[in-house]
Amino acid sequence: MSEGTVKRIRLSRASPDLEFSEMAARIAEHIRGGPRPDLDLDLSWCTDFQMAVYRAVLNIPRGSTATYSDVAKIAGRPGAARAVGAALRVNPFPIMIPCHRVVASNGPGGYSQGIDIKLQLLAIEQHEMSREQRSFARIG
Repeated sequence: MSEGTVKRIRLSRASPDLEFSEMAARIAEHIRGGPRPDLDLDLSWCTDFQMAVYRAVLNIPRGSTATYSDVAKIAGRPGAARAVGAALRVNPFPIMIPCHRVVASNGPGGYSQGIDIKLQLLAIEQHEMSREQRSFARIG
């Protein structure tokens, strides 16, 4: 953190630095279903489209998913599913902007932290994927 804003959050198996342990604890609580931590996320670098995508993703309820196409429509650019994927690929705040809830129409789609973590997060949120979607995740 610098000057009170969070620049990026990365998922890691390593123990967090003591400076960030309180923030990490609040994020872990959020993953388990607790309230979203009130963090000042620095999104000043985002384009208008990226902001629209991130706003749309923030409105996907816990335990639910939306397709890249759905998010493109909500963001005001129907047909821009690939651009949604590109915006989510550079999301510096996975979990806080829950891009793991955005899936492809035929499977889980990508995730900057890896498909296994995406599937684990969806499982924690009690979202059940179909057998075809789970199979696709292991192949794709």
